[in-house]
Amino acid sequence: MVLEHAAGGDLVSYIGKVGHLQEEQAQHIFTQLVCVVHYCHDNGIAHRDNKLDNILLDDKGLIKLCDFGLATRVTPGQGTKGFCGTLDYCAPEMFSGKEYNAKAVDIWSMGVVLYTMVIASFPFKANTYSDMKEEMLDPKYHLPYTLSQNIANIIVQLFTVKPEQRPKIFDMRRHQWLKTKEEFGKITLSLEALWNNLNPCIVVAMGRMGHHPKDISACLCEKKFNNIMSTYIILNHKSPCDHYKYAAKFLPAHCSMSPSRCSH
Repeated sequence: MVLEHAAGGDLVSYIGKVGHLQEEQAQHIFTQLVCVVHYCHDNGIAHRDNKLDNILLDDKGLIKLCDFGLATRVTPGQGTKGFCGTLDYCAPEMFSGKEYNAKAVDIWSMGVVLYTMVIASFPFKANTYSDMKEEMLDPKYHLPYTLSQNIANIIVQLFTVKPEQRPKIFDMRRHQWLKTKEEFGKITLSLEALWNNLNPCIVVAMGRMGHHPKDISACLCEKKFNNIMSTYIILNHKSPCDHYKYAAKFLPAHCSMSPSRCSH
């Protein structure tokens, strides 16, 4: 198993050290979270446990959403059953005992994440399941006047009580507070670049780990998300330039160091 090291630790520990985040930093982190959740939802996956503890930071301040143990595959038109997640982040409908929209639950928990980032406290503070269930009948929270109008507006939208009226993840991407950020589109574009341009240096490095070049090429060209794809993405993300130096020791003299394209 290959796991990427998140040198910055989790977001709950980070906020515990620095206190509430400045709006610009919160915007940077939350924009990435919207991109990640949008990608999951587009692929029919709801995380169901979005929380500060599950948002990791690397040494560049980029986030990694982890712990998909409660994630579920979502079928359009069908609800999800079963209470799960972390109490402070749970949406009101999860206390009803009925089926719920798992994607809408993700949106609510993202509101708790954003609120806690900029205020450094939870919006809803009941300590027990029964107390939280009671509070969720008419959830109330405090928005400091120091917050900008845009961030206050997005928090209010995320905390829409009726799940059918709660914004979808693609609505979040169009929100005034987020839509100008450069992060949008980077995930898709960077993956497309990986699929279409095979880096021979990373292939050599992975060969030293026991991966066959044909398997690597097939995974990228066929877009198979498995351990080979994960290893390739992690190596490419960490330090692409270093791979050229490393691989040069093992490449034959006639081997090109330029990326090759997948044939379709």
